[in-house]
Amino acid sequence: MSKFYQKEFYLTCLLLLFAVFGFAQVKVTGVVKGADNDESLPGASVSVKGTSVGSMTDANGKYSITVPKDGVLTFSFIGYTTQEINVDGKTVINVTLPSSAKGLNEVVVVGYGTQKKVNLTGAVSVVSAAQLENRPVTGVTNALEGTVPGVTISSNNGQPGFDAGSINIRGQSLNSTSALVVIDGVISTTGDMNAINADDIDNISILKDAASASIYGNRAAGGVIVITTKKGKKGTAQITYSDYFGKNKAVALPDYLPSWQAATLYDEARVNEGQTPVYTAAQIQTFKDGSDPYNYPNTDWLKLFYSGSGFQQNHYLGVNGGSDKTTYALSIGYFDEDGITPKTNTQRYTARLNLNTQIKDNLSVFGYLSYAYQPLTQPQSSLSADQGFDQVIRQFNRISPIIPAYYANGEYGHIADGSPLAWLNSPSFDKQNAYNFQGSVGGDWEIIKGLHFKPSLNYKFNTNQSDNFVSAIQYYNADGSLSGTPNISNATDSYSSHTYIAPQALLEYDKKLGNHDIKILAGASQEYNSYYTLTGYRQGFLNNSLSDLNVAPTTGQTTSNDTYDVAQRSFFGRVNYDYKGKYLLEGDIRDDGSSRFAPANRWGVFPGASAGWRISEEDFFKNLKNSISNLKLRASWGKLGNQDIAGYYPTIATVSAGQNYPYGGTVVGGVAPTAGVDPSIVWEKTTQTDLGLDADFLKVFTLTADYFIKKTSDVLYQVSLPAPYGLTAPYVNGSSYQNKGWELALSYHDRAGDFSWNVTGNASFIANKVTQLGTSNAPQISGAYITEVGQPQGSFYGYVSQGIFQNEAQVKAHADQSGISPNTGPGDLIYKDVNGDGKIDANDRVVLGSNFPKVTFGLNLNANWKQFDFTAFFQGAAGVKNYITGIALGQNGIATGKPTSAMLDSWSPTNTNATFPRLWLNYTQDNPSNVTSSFWVRNASYVRLKNVQLGYSLPVAWATKIGVKKLRVYYSGQNILTFTSFYKWIDPEAPAGESGYDFPQVKINSLGLNVTF
Repeated sequence: MSKFYQKEFYLTCLLLLFAVFGFAQVKVTGVVKGADNDESLPGASVSVKGTSVGSMTDANGKYSITVPKDGVLTFSFIGYTTQEINVDGKTVINVTLPSSAKGLNEVVVVGYGTQKKVNLTGAVSVVSAAQLENRPVTGVTNALEGTVPGVTISSNNGQPGFDAGSINIRGQSLNSTSALVVIDGVISTTGDMNAINADDIDNISILKDAASASIYGNRAAGGVIVITTKKGKKGTAQITYSDYFGKNKAVALPDYLPSWQAATLYDEARVNEGQTPVYTAAQIQTFKDGSDPYNYPNTDWLKLFYSGSGFQQNHYLGVNGGSDKTTYALSIGYFDEDGITPKTNTQRYTARLNLNTQIKDNLSVFGYLSYAYQPLTQPQSSLSADQGFDQVIRQFNRISPIIPAYYANGEYGHIADGSPLAWLNSPSFDKQNAYNFQGSVGGDWEIIKGLHFKPSLNYKFNTNQSDNFVSAIQYYNADGSLSGTPNISNATDSYSSHTYIAPQALLEYDKKLGNHDIKILAGASQEYNSYYTLTGYRQGFLNNSLSDLNVAPTTGQTTSNDTYDVAQRSFFGRVNYDYKGKYLLEGDIRDDGSSRFAPANRWGVFPGASAGWRISEEDFFKNLKNSISNLKLRASWGKLGNQDIAGYYPTIATVSAGQNYPYGGTVVGGVAPTAGVDPSIVWEKTTQTDLGLDADFLKVFTLTADYFIKKTSDVLYQVSLPAPYGLTAPYVNGSSYQNKGWELALSYHDRAGDFSWNVTGNASFIANKVTQLGTSNAPQISGAYITEVGQPQGSFYGYVSQGIFQNEAQVKAHADQSGISPNTGPGDLIYKDVNGDGKIDANDRVVLGSNFPKVTFGLNLNANWKQFDFTAFFQGAAGVKNYITGIALGQNGIATGKPTSAMLDSWSPTNTNATFPRLWLNYTQDNPSNVTSSFWVRNASYVRLKNVQLGYSLPVAWATKIGVKKLRVYYSGQNILTFTSFYKWIDPEAPAGESGYDFPQVKINSLGLNVTF
């Protein structure tokens, strides 16, 4: 435990133990009523916030309680919204509790504005700040996993700075399905989203159906995530400080066997292929007893690799307040994470200032500014042909335990590629620095009552600096002699920037005419994006202490530079109509023009429409209102676009540098076209139909259900052309895709005295398939994957396994497998003759499943008792397949390749009931890297305890005496338990076809503190 960690821990303990009992108290009486019928509420709970002091109302709704004069009273009753009221020395406090159905009047952020929840007609899910609090995740993306139905987030990397998951909303498609992110009105990316400090977020709205998202037009096919950060509130400045300190460890690591078992299985594999064993029983015993650690070692390479501290810390300081005219929210944050491997680290420094000023009664202005700086470091391999941290991971997973970490002379034990431990300890590095500035300024001018003009200017400037150095390493043999020649040291520096500027103007009009409520929005925007990159490379440094480019010789140096820009102009609008709060209509439209398409096809129109019927507000429903307080049916349809395909200029014939040619006996530089284009291509289009239901019933349940069909047409794909064409084949329209499914969310809340609880569950069921694939509908096969009509894109493709051959007679009686496995014998996998032609070949392959889950779900359990709070959040997926190959599964070898525990139960003449086929070295018939089959493509469904928290809040009276309004300490755990039938050493969320190159996902145990002054 670090000294800083210790100080924080001791401070937290002292604050918990501090208690003062002498404070002024006052007796408060009053009546509690319900707002829906103005009748008294007998049995309502009245308690002093932060204490165990409480009371109940009598048969007439009256109560009496003694409280600190500066305390806070909490009033609650089943079916009604809880309220908190400051005592401020008052002796009589009468309270009217709104029905929990009134929560429908909560404001929900949608595209270019807000709407009351009661008036929503589209499929919009909301994630509140409370759902993000105190979770030790490094990015907002991972915090969203499992929180709402219809949103699939895959998290399969725990490396600091690279652990943001991918997002899919309502399925996938043939091309990019990334969600559009909007932060405080600024068009952004998932990278921008993960640069935000989660403590700055007020709420997140996820626009899932086309009607809700169509206001964003050509970039909304993958759904829209609208993020609103915290704004200032009138009143005395409130200061909030929070922190947590945590420790990481891998969720799962490869289950490699020790050297004596590796040697045993290597010999077994040799025998299986007709060769003689290499190791004697005496040698294997020497491996086992460790008596000769240099000649017969047992090197635990993973222990050497995963020796990082895994320590992370997060600090946040926010100030919120303001006057009647001006409100402000200012915050700073710091995050630091060391990886579970040495030299992996990321930090994040954030700052945000949100200002709102009322200049006149009809004129206000705002300014929202944020800045984030994130440096990142990771080790680097010294391979000349393939540098990168993934190679470091691969080599630690690949090098055999039979190779010593160090020879007796202190030199590194190594293989032909070198030593990954030498790479890790070398001066090599990969440093990256990301800078993210984002700002939005604007105003709100109410021209006449109900008519608002809202101009704004949005700006972003993002830069990235990368400094990569590969040191030279000389290896020596065990006898001290040279082993090969050192690699050439080299360095690559690069710089990139992205500038975004977007002026925007909105005109809003809201008018109520009797029972009719009309709201109109019209807007226009112009967006400009400019990109710039510069890269330099030099090699042959004088020594490994020098890494700046200018100290290396110019021989062999290279430079490259690239610039490009894109622009977009848009006009959009929305009309909302509400009659008596019963019948709701909404229409949206956007007209987008993009420089990425040819002038004739530059503009696209994206409409959307939705309707809602609040059945619960009808006269005939009155007798059911006590049981079903809210019942609404929704229906929507819309069309969306996708322009983020096939590069930045998919319709413009561009030229590329580096196309050198001989002229006069000298090679000179040249430029030439390298990619073919089709100028007639148009937007990809996604149409979506949604039917939904919202209900609140029995005063404790809330249900939301949606059924949707999402069809994508004019999908761009790359055609196949003969070699004489000479250019990269162009993209053309011609494919289509479909996603359809159900989304369900159900919550239950109740209380009994001091104990209250809330259970919220959600699930989505999605079926997706290709409906057209070019003009020929010919399947696209790439190794273990296939994309074909009627199946999800990128499905697993291979043979059906029917078990393991037990004897030679079985082999001869079965269909001929020599076409794919010429050395088939007892102990090998049996492949099904699908087409019945008596031979096993490529025609017998079938679709074996998809890595995209058919079902995703989340379950959140929340309970409070007096000052204690508890939360458990489960997340999972079902109907999903995955498979592992290569070094992730395990290999047999001497220098490279090491077996996993799965191979311990391999087939042999004395172990015929084995779960694993006979071991191999050179044969390929059972190797999943060569022959994909259902034996290796396995069920990767899982349930994960994603987060668990236990917190304690200091009683208000005690906190007040030490000068704070609130003090809470808590324990939080992330990725604590995983239940799956997949391989025990592979995370079920690992990338499809995991082969040992990827950083494992991590579990985090942390302690935290929240203080409000």
